[in-house]
Amino acid sequence: MKFPARYGALLCWLLLFGLGAAWIGRQDYLRQYDAFFQGTSIAQRMLSQKTVQHEAVLATLAALSHPPAPERLYPSLRPSLPQLLGLGQLRDGAWAGSLPPPAGLDAAVAQARAQGRPVTLPVDAARYWLVAPSSWSLLLDARQLLQDGDFPDALANLSLSIGPEPLRLLARQDAGAHGWTLSLQKPLGAASQPFALRSERVLTPASWPWAQWLAWAAASALLVAGAAAWRRGRAEALRQREQARVAAMERLGTLGEMAAGIAHELNQPLTAILAQTRAAERMLDDEDERPAVREALRASAGQARRAADIIARMRALVRPSAPAAREALDPEALANSLRFLREQELARQGVRLAWRNDAPGERPLGDRVALEQILHNLVQNAVDALAGMRAGAAGQGLIELSGAVDGDHYLLSVRDNGPGIAPEALPRLYQPFYTTRAQGMGLGLALCETLAGAMDARIEARNLTPAGACFTVRLPRAGVRP
Repeated sequence: MKFPARYGALLCWLLLFGLGAAWIGRQDYLRQYDAFFQGTSIAQRMLSQKTVQHEAVLATLAALSHPPAPERLYPSLRPSLPQLLGLGQLRDGAWAGSLPPPAGLDAAVAQARAQGRPVTLPVDAARYWLVAPSSWSLLLDARQLLQDGDFPDALANLSLSIGPEPLRLLARQDAGAHGWTLSLQKPLGAASQPFALRSERVLTPASWPWAQWLAWAAASALLVAGAAAWRRGRAEALRQREQARVAAMERLGTLGEMAAGIAHELNQPLTAILAQTRAAERMLDDEDERPAVREALRASAGQARRAADIIARMRALVRPSAPAAREALDPEALANSLRFLREQELARQGVRLAWRNDAPGERPLGDRVALEQILHNLVQNAVDALAGMRAGAAGQGLIELSGAVDGDHYLLSVRDNGPGIAPEALPRLYQPFYTTRAQGMGLGLALCETLAGAMDARIEARNLTPAGACFTVRLPRAGVRP
């Protein structure tokens, strides 16, 4: 995998993982908040039940016509009400109780009678007197309302506001914990004791969904890897189809060049045969043999004309009926297409294919399909030249495709660092059927020259110093008037 593709896959994985991790984090937060909200509601209902129980005790005591003395009643209530610290009543203006009367009792009784319900008389942050209109009073300790084990597990810190300072009912988490803070405040359900219950919990990093994130990281990595493999397979299939298309074009072009060469070579002998046969027909003087000879000569002439017609049809088949349409071409797109088709194959052979654009923004004028075929042929010739170098030669094979401007022309060059072209071969490079390779047909460069000529272009070849060869396609430059 090349670096850009690797970085692209990494970026896709980071984006996919980030979106999934955000969704997982949000779902986990909603789950924990829901558990926190439900736990706080349960704690609020449990504490409300306790405070409503206090009101029920006061209502029961007020309903007794002959209640026992408070100091005798207190021991019997204590086991069922562990939060009860004392009780008492004003009887005929005198206090009777298990503890001394609280300060402000008379005013509290008057307030309770005015409101028609019990009122609270705080002692400190944890204790308070609950005074009923009947003057019955309970001294309660809010710390004993519930034990730590009675609260739901989703809760961390609970406090109850009775006096000036809040009372800490539950402390399962340090006050200095860092993270995402959940906070909720609800009043207790008893009208006489509407103390504010505050619940807090900090979602520290230890409570974050690390396992789910790790699982999603692995799953998203597999997804990206699978997508990258599918994309590489698709690109490879596309590359193979393009290579097959180019190879088919090359075979068709080679067949056309061969047919044109055969037609050129055979047309003159056939024309001579036809002329000589007709001359022989005229020179025959023997009257006895004249009919048979004339018939044979006519048959030969007919066959010769038939062969000439076949050759003419072959030439018409391989010769374009009209010049190919020319357009302004993008050299970057041509180079990218060539590199896409050949780069990996050449890399396996130890050859690097490079592209350099010395004239950005400039465009050659030509036929895209023909120019692609020319470039493929030139690159293939360079590959064959590099393959013919000595096995122990130092350095990597290099083929460089470059674009430049020279006056009214755009130059596309193919350079290699191979052994170069033999001096005796330079004048015959474009001659059909001439080749220096054992398996070559000698039609590739001839075809390239034919295709270039159809675009008003030409191909130039030269050797480089100290080694290598350069083929340059000189094309008209787009935007220049002829």
